Amino acid sequence: MTLVFFLYGMREGDPLQYLDRPESGAGDRRTEMQVEMEDGTWPFQLTIREIPRREEELLEMLQSASERLGAVFLKENTDFEHVMQEVSMPSVFPDTEIELQWYLDSWDYVDPDGSVKNELLEQPVLVKVQAVLALGGEELVWEQAIRVIPPEHPDAEQKLRMLEYELSEAQKEISDRLELPGAVAGESIAWYQAADDRWIWMLGLTFLAMGAMAAGRRREEDSIRKKKERGMQLDYPEIVSRLSLYMGAGISTRKAWERIVNDYEKKEKADLIRHAAYEEMRTTLHEMQSGVAEAPAYERFGTRCRMPAYLKLGTLLSQNLRKGTKNLAGLLQEESREAFENRRALAKRMGEECESKLLLPMLMMLLTILIIIMYPAVVSFQM
Repeated sequence: MTLVFFLYGMREGDPLQYLDRPESGAGDRRTEMQVEMEDGTWPFQLTIREIPRREEELLEMLQSASERLGAVFLKENTDFEHVMQEVSMPSVFPDTEIELQWYLDSWDYVDPDGSVKNELLEQPVLVKVQAVLALGGEELVWEQAIRVIPPEHPDAEQKLRMLEYELSEAQKEISDRLELPGAVAGESIAWYQAADDRWIWMLGLTFLAMGAMAAGRRREEDSIRKKKERGMQLDYPEIVSRLSLYMGAGISTRKAWERIVNDYEKKEKADLIRHAAYEEMRTTLHEMQSGVAEAPAYERFGTRCRMPAYLKLGTLLSQNLRKGTKNLAGLLQEESREAFENRRALAKRMGEECESKLLLPMLMMLLTILIIIMYPAVVSFQM
């Protein structure tokens, strides 16, 4: 039997003229081939791509997804007129390859993650929602108006936020007295002055402990912040250089941004090392995938980084999208050269700091060596 299979595998057969392609949706197929040329027979790995879907089929799939998108968006909400719980705004339609981009005329009442912010609402608010479905180069726009309504049965935390908002609004008026609300969400409430003097004798010790904890926490936060800023300073030249390289090659800003984030995610999985600057870039990419426009997303990136260099980068990319900055690649190259100069200066400064930190241990080692050398001499003099 083995011999039969061997002979079957060694047969040459007739030359092939064509191969059947996989059906649409079946995925690509790899196969091992042999190609015979004048100088010999050579192995050849061939990827047979699936048959592309026809335009009518793509539009039919988009239309079918559009008809079901309302149910996906609502989640546990009853209808579009009574939205008061979390909604769903995925970047990909469930169980399909259809990409989704979401746009809202106001993000004040719905977060990109789908959270509904309705605790402080007194009246329903109308919000227009738009989703762009894309598949195989075809697009379809889904639009829907929703009414975000106040919560019907708020929990304790929501009630406290309602009271906080109501008291804040009440103090905007010029008045000698503050009228405390007697009800919240239709429920009567009573106010009392908080008083507890049983721990007065521990007040001094408490303040001392709190002061020590605050000082330690502040010092730890400062250390973490400085370490984060230093890491972001070291990463900045590489980020700007790669943006300049990609955009100089004709790649759009968003595609260049996605490539940098994807490369970082692969490196992060391999090395398990997190970089604050790349994490902020990944957050910005998620915002854009959730429907936030590119220009505001880049500006928010610079604001979150809280560093002049990143703020300048975010502003430069935003202005390029808004006004069309000329020679953006050249500006990024100049920024890259300046960033590498700053990085060299930072590395030199870090080396000087390390030298100063090593001064005390070196003095202690010198003192220890002197004691080791002098001790036998002193003992011999005493003898």
